[in-house]
Amino acid sequence: MDFRRALTVFGAVVIAATSVPMYGQDRGQAPSQGTPQPPQERKKLSKDDLASYEAMSTLVNNVIAGKQPAPADVKLTIHNHFLKSSQNIYIPYTVDVEPGKLTNGPIAMYVRAVSKNPAPAAADKGKTDARGGKSTYAFEDVYILPQVGAQVERAMELPGGEYDIYIAMAERPKDKKLQATAKSVVFTQPLSVPDPGTALTTSSVILAKSIDAQPKALTPQEQLENPYSISGYKISPRFTNVIPKSEELLFLFFVYNEGTAASGKPDLDVDYTFARASEDKPFSKLATTSFNSTTLPAEFDISKGHQVFVGQGIPLTSFAPGDYKLEIKINDKTNSSTVTRNVPFTVAP
Repeated sequence: MDFRRALTVFGAVVIAATSVPMYGQDRGQAPSQGTPQPPQERKKLSKDDLASYEAMSTLVNNVIAGKQPAPADVKLTIHNHFLKSSQNIYIPYTVDVEPGKLTNGPIAMYVRAVSKNPAPAAADKGKTDARGGKSTYAFEDVYILPQVGAQVERAMELPGGEYDIYIAMAERPKDKKLQATAKSVVFTQPLSVPDPGTALTTSSVILAKSIDAQPKALTPQEQLENPYSISGYKISPRFTNVIPKSEELLFLFFVYNEGTAASGKPDLDVDYTFARASEDKPFSKLATTSFNSTTLPAEFDISKGHQVFVGQGIPLTSFAPGDYKLEIKINDKTNSSTVTRNVPFTVAP
């Protein structure tokens, strides 16, 4: 069984230290790319935008307080991944929007994360809201979109813990109260954000439709709108594990908390085995991929925030249609620790 490609690069998810989320990743950065960027200029909201923020925040407040039922004129579905940032957890997410419902633009999208943790995280202190005032939420932002397609991509950053996520969308909320005819929705979902701790672990394993080189460094606003531009690559995530036989199982992940060998670099082996979903015994094992002083770039430096970024593309033409599982096992040879990730997938005819 052959790999079509194997991506082995180093990088780091770099989070700009701003209260309004702006996420930077510069493929051409020097090896110091693990350090937080300096604060960026706050995005400025127009008078209409501020009124939209007030309307959307009030709408969510009323729903939470039970003063009105959550509007549901539009069906939303949320997908997300977790990656370790220089400070907390970087969470790129995609909102699937029911087509043909929000047609009267512009559309306001409001996002709020409410912590259910016993005490506010230290990283949340001093955060500000869209008006520049003090925010009491773990995350809050508003986006004014000229129109809404089938999907909207954004990102947030949160410490590990338990949260309720509120996403609200509404047509033309230019006043502090929504227009009576405006279609709107308030979607709520719990979110468990992992704490990477200190033991060997990984980011989410991201299934992808494609991984392409990011041709240029993105501005903070471009990064906000393209949250899956990571480590010099533009990732088109796949949110279903049903993959046509004519395509490939394409996936990627970061490795965290690995040890350091005498060379000053990690010493990791990554193994891949395939089994039928109903069976424990694997039917195929791929060649081990190693990340060490002989395979990593000379400038790779854990102390500067560099992270091992593993990506593989596996053609499915030799797989019969059916249900499978991929086991990924990472072995840290510096301290004999291991971590395993399982990826179920279905090959469609």
